[in-house]
Amino acid sequence: MFDPRKLTPARLKAGLRFWWRVVHGAIRLWLERNAFSYAGSLAFYTLFSLAPTVIIAVTVIGLVLGEEAAHGQIVAQLQGTMGQDAAAAIEAAVAQSRIEESGLLPTLLGFGALMVGATTVFAQMQFSLNTIWGVTARPSANSALVFIKNRLLSLTVVLSIGFILLVSLVLGVMLRAALQAADEMVPYVGLLTTTAEFLVSLAVIAALFATIFKVLPDVVLSWRDVVVGALVTALLFAVGRSVIAVYLSHTATASTYGAAGSVVMILLWVYYSSLILLLGAAFTRCHLTERGKPLVPRNTAVVVRRELLDDGQRKASAPGTTESTTSAVADSDPGPIERDVIER
Repeated sequence: MFDPRKLTPARLKAGLRFWWRVVHGAIRLWLERNAFSYAGSLAFYTLFSLAPTVIIAVTVIGLVLGEEAAHGQIVAQLQGTMGQDAAAAIEAAVAQSRIEESGLLPTLLGFGALMVGATTVFAQMQFSLNTIWGVTARPSANSALVFIKNRLLSLTVVLSIGFILLVSLVLGVMLRAALQAADEMVPYVGLLTTTAEFLVSLAVIAALFATIFKVLPDVVLSWRDVVVGALVTALLFAVGRSVIAVYLSHTATASTYGAAGSVVMILLWVYYSSLILLLGAAFTRCHLTERGKPLVPRNTAVVVRRELLDDGQRKASAPGTTESTTSAVADSDPGPIERDVIER
């Protein structure tokens, strides 16, 4: 339990130093690991995975609320998050991606394409998060088995997202009903409703990020390890979502790109959201590092150590390269060179 009497100036100063090291280290790691490039990759893959993911989420939520109600709720969430134009483009893609063919073979092929499409972005997300954490999948002779395992893991994340959205929708309905019932007894019901909906939304977003941070990276983590990073990422996402919405509403993106304007808006939104996701992952790693917890990869992964090479190491790392060629390269680029070394 928090005791304000124990909050001495020395402890306060130590706490500020701790969080400064976490934030500074997170931003540095985020930049060093090329987060902008990985965010671009995630935006590209998300463009093809959004419709299948929405279909699976509608299916999961529809088991409880009904398909029409689930579809309407998810579209409303997309409109509030990404804007009406982007939500309309996703809705059209969902309508085109539904499996309507009859027969066993077309249904199986359509279902397989749906699963691959929905899990592709999460497979790329796993690779990006592994880069932030400094691990990579252990080289395996049975690559097909590893591929299937990673896809099943990604599918687990998709289903978890659908379940979390279902819980959030049910909580939202119950919350609004309770506040409306207490309308005459409780003052400022409108303000309370808005505040409560924001807190529920923030908790849901934090739960989504916690699930992603816990399940996807090839690192042994507990829920306690990811909860702080998930909350910080959720706050950054809530602020960033508003900033992105204002930016997109004051730019001529849709009119500039014509018919592709909605697609470009989706790409921009996902790109900035991916940057926040990777920054949150970097924050989570630095927070654990400052707490003194060692990095433990899973059995299927190995640690990747990044080191700088001097001139002599450059020659040794490039067998078959003549001394004159190496010297010429060194003269043209005298700066240090980084390489990733797998710790077996």
